[in-house]
Amino acid sequence: MSHPGGACFVPVWRPLLAALLLWLLAGGAAAGAAPGETRIAELVTEAEASACTVNDALVAVLCRGIIRVGVRTDYARFAERRAAHEWVGFEVDLARGLAARLGVQLELVPVTPANRIAMLAERRVDAVIGTMGHTVARDSQVRFIRPHYYASRTVIVGDRRVATDGTGDLRGLTVCVTIGNADNARIAGEGARLLLFDNPAQMLDALRLEVCTLAMHDDALFSVHLADPAFAARFTTRMVVSTLPWGMATRQEDRLARVMDILSTRWHAEGYFLALANHHGIAEGPLREEQARWQDPACLGADGAPRLECLAPPAVLLLLPSAIAPGVEVLERWLLDWLGLRVSLPMLKSQIALEVFLRGIVISLLLVAGALVATLGLALGFGAALCARHALPRLVMRALTGLLQCSPLVLLLFFGYAAVSVILPYSTGVALLLAIVMIGLYNGSHAAAGIADAHAALPPDVPPELRFRLAVRGASVQIMSFLVNATKSTSIASMIGVPELLNALTDITSFTSERVLTYSFLLVFYASLVALVVWAGGRVQRRLPA
Repeated sequence: MSHPGGACFVPVWRPLLAALLLWLLAGGAAAGAAPGETRIAELVTEAEASACTVNDALVAVLCRGIIRVGVRTDYARFAERRAAHEWVGFEVDLARGLAARLGVQLELVPVTPANRIAMLAERRVDAVIGTMGHTVARDSQVRFIRPHYYASRTVIVGDRRVATDGTGDLRGLTVCVTIGNADNARIAGEGARLLLFDNPAQMLDALRLEVCTLAMHDDALFSVHLADPAFAARFTTRMVVSTLPWGMATRQEDRLARVMDILSTRWHAEGYFLALANHHGIAEGPLREEQARWQDPACLGADGAPRLECLAPPAVLLLLPSAIAPGVEVLERWLLDWLGLRVSLPMLKSQIALEVFLRGIVISLLLVAGALVATLGLALGFGAALCARHALPRLVMRALTGLLQCSPLVLLLFFGYAAVSVILPYSTGVALLLAIVMIGLYNGSHAAAGIADAHAALPPDVPPELRFRLAVRGASVQIMSFLVNATKSTSIASMIGVPELLNALTDITSFTSERVLTYSFLLVFYASLVALVVWAGGRVQRRLPA
């Protein structure tokens, strides 16, 4: 609680107890006091003597009497919320141990891979213990606690019938992933089609239902399910993508971070991490290696803090910056400083994201242009058959257009994809051409029906050579509406793997976790295309002869 003057008022027993502990430890060589405990007590005493307005997480925690720790809610054995107040798991117990050591209450705050870093940056949590891999790229966003508390391998699990030997075999295959996975960028660059999920349970359900061919996540998650004979009979580990250390994290370098560094060192040496892993049925291999390392006095400083040379490095999963990244960052800062708008443009700042983004725009423009040509061409062709003098072509075309009009577009896409995949291997070109044809068939059949209706409404004395032209002129409004609908329909092509803009932005979101602005751009892009088609169509309509 904060005093109006800014002093940090905590229960009177806490500073007295800390001072007593510090006194005991300072002269406690005879009693075998650990140097780490001495340093922790010093840091706590310093924090309690500070004003509550100081920008220090430990000061804030002690003033508040509560530490807010971000944890997952859906990760088996590590962190699960089974009821409103029932939390279980390895990381949950770590959070409880941290709160107990600081002598404060614990508030568990749900986080996801997509928002855990933002939660720290916005001061909604004091620390995160949420299966977060320590990468070089994330070092600029949060302060990782070292030594790491766990390490895992990112693996791809898939159907036993699908042969994949390396990431080069992923092109065209559908891979279920969770948002925020640091390896999403790597497999997106290999041409994999990513399906995004907010939590692992949804991802695993999609894998079981064969929505995707493969799924990628930490081996710690898959080990639970591969122990199930029914799951293991269908799926197996196909490849290892990377090895990733997991770190607790705070917002910045301060007393709380230094306290947690020392605690992590001691918890490894004393076997606390090992005991919790054993209790929750988690693989102990990485922890046994760390315990041996931190029991070596050569890896500890005089104050019990870990020596830098003994610390495991973060994973190098850097996204190379794009050529325009510096300018984009200047623009983001300008928007924040002058307009107060916090804007993030991840699709422009890394090389792989920019490549995926530009490819998505080009393919979307080709898709829209192709869909417009196909819709107009098929509308005129189908319309001519529906207006034919002979009954047979009219009957055949009426049955075909009726079927196309009654079928949902997404069903037509999947039917076409299933039929073509029997004959041809998947490729971007094949998927793009198929999407153009199916969107053209769907919208062209509706526009052709409008032409047929306009043809039937013409007076009988109109010369035969003019009837079709006049029918097209009379149905121009309907034709225009289905050209607009074809433009809006193109984004659905992502469902059969066309790497158009929606697909591209989905892939980018999978490794940047920025969704609001990314999909806002998608909305503006398609709204602009529709407006352009409406404007161009209006000009053509006005030029048609009366």
